[in-house]
Amino acid sequence: MRDLAGRTALVTGASHGLGPYIARALAAKRMKLVLAARSAAELDALAAELRRRGLEALPVPADLAQAGDRERVVTAAQNQFGAVDVLVNNAAVFFPKSFHRSSARELEHAVEVNLVAPLVLSALALPGMLERGRGHIVNLGSLAGRIPPGYTESYAATKAALIAFSAALRASYRGKGVSASAITPGFVTEAGMYRVQHDATQLSAPRWLGTSRPDDVARAVVRAIEQDLPEVIVNPGPMRLMLAFRDLFPRLAERVRVDVFERAARFYEGGA
Repeated sequence: MRDLAGRTALVTGASHGLGPYIARALAAKRMKLVLAARSAAELDALAAELRRRGLEALPVPADLAQAGDRERVVTAAQNQFGAVDVLVNNAAVFFPKSFHRSSARELEHAVEVNLVAPLVLSALALPGMLERGRGHIVNLGSLAGRIPPGYTESYAATKAALIAFSAALRASYRGKGVSASAITPGFVTEAGMYRVQHDATQLSAPRWLGTSRPDDVARAVVRAIEQDLPEVIVNPGPMRLMLAFRDLFPRLAERVRVDVFERAARFYEGGA
């Protein structure tokens, strides 16, 4: 979708983390924004910021773990702007702990927010996209879904599923004007999961892997839509090479994998 000006984008998880950065990047393309998240005050502040720039923005407070809220978000977007041209499934939750200490409710909540919500929102947005012959779905994955570290089981599983979901959507709707992309960030400073862990533990990503900034992820989202890219890995390190190495030598790769999340989880667990 080359021309984004005047189109409508629905961004989930828009109140904090990477969400505001993604919203601002799409707004810079003169898109209309529908902002969904649980934090009403933060959504209102972001919407007001965008409106001061002469843009249209609709904040929709919603808990995407709730089925009714998913439908309400899409309906609000359609009622306000007539369409959802771009859907960015960004909202996610993360529980760093030993898997056997995770409660059933925590696991169900992670799957509901990280995976079920993107699936349902996409299913709700797709009919309108297909009718208009245009649309793009962006799913925020993670390198945890490609090279899963310890103590991230539910998060890694849902992110891996989102990457696969994106590829399947592309195959299903190729030639119909509707497409999908996966954005796969590595260690992102200033916002998101890595920043939370770094602030709590003071553990940093290995220098040879490097870090990215939230704006790098936001630009990747825009580029994926405009260029219809299958997947964009956002990381300065040699991740494509690492992924190939892992596939060719899985046992060796397991020995040298990054252990930042393992060390961080032990901090949360008090040495578990």
